Amino acid sequence: MLIKAKVFEHYDSYSFKIPLAGGEKIYVENNQKISPNDKLFSKRDNRIKESYFLVDELGCRPSDAYKYMTCIDGSYVEKGEELAQKPSKNKLTIKKIVSAVNGIVDMTRLDKGFIDILAEEEERTVKSNFMGTVTNILPGNSIEINAPASVLDLAATTIYDEKIFGNLQFLTDDKEILSTVPDVDLKNRIVWAGAYLPLSLAYKVFKKGARAILTYSMEYEDFRNLGLPIAVIEGFGKIHCDKQLFEQLVKLDKKFTVLDGEESQLFIAKEVQTEQNERDYFVKELLGAKVISRHSAHYGYIGNIIQINDLNYVTVDFGSSGKSVVDLGSLDFISL
Repeated sequence: MLIKAKVFEHYDSYSFKIPLAGGEKIYVENNQKISPNDKLFSKRDNRIKESYFLVDELGCRPSDAYKYMTCIDGSYVEKGEELAQKPSKNKLTIKKIVSAVNGIVDMTRLDKGFIDILAEEEERTVKSNFMGTVTNILPGNSIEINAPASVLDLAATTIYDEKIFGNLQFLTDDKEILSTVPDVDLKNRIVWAGAYLPLSLAYKVFKKGARAILTYSMEYEDFRNLGLPIAVIEGFGKIHCDKQLFEQLVKLDKKFTVLDGEESQLFIAKEVQTEQNERDYFVKELLGAKVISRHSAHYGYIGNIIQINDLNYVTVDFGSSGKSVVDLGSLDFISL
């Protein structure tokens, strides 16, 4: 019997922890049921006004970035003040970074190669966008919650033995590659910047404070050399992301997610419990079945089987991309 490869798995109960830094005002209690739009906690926070990637601007490794800092963490700097400098090997020239804005120096991400200039503190309230139950509260550490969740398997991630938490933010509502990053605060967000992630775009997104980037595909060399948290859904190279799949992905915009490097999965906290019909794993009929092609001629395209030609070949309607006769072995049966 043929089995569907589900794009999303669904769980009635998933346990996760929302990290706390200390000083938060917590609005929930142990064993409390929470619903979408309930207040979880509030805290004082700073948005990023400007960010500098020392690896790119000074030509140093992230692990060496601290050697070239000429400012103090937490200090206030004015526009034009020097932040870092690095002499050339022959000492004849010096590369410098000067602040383009007034603000507070933050070196929290210096081990990743970034120095941030922050705005003044603002009060920010964090609300739930899912349903669940608070199971444990450790002030200054975490709020533990059980909630229904959807799970997306990842092809690869640069996060190996840690979990990254944050709301997922889509910078585009289509599959096109962005040339510029919108002027929005991405601090602590997991960001989708397009179905294909060029290296230059990844740098721009991380400069805005993103905690991690989710993409459908990217070049392997970029993935290996970037040295920052990346999650790849499909694989390496420029791979077609079908419109039907993207329409499901974009529904995750603003959802609270957990990027689990050890499991190589993205967990999405849900607003409702899992429906029973989501548990249908088997293909009952070939005709009408939804498939994704793994054939090089139309890799990644999603369609429906409209004709059975013999034991090994079927005709698939790929919508606007046309119809094609395909070997069954080149198709994965899916459930969106």
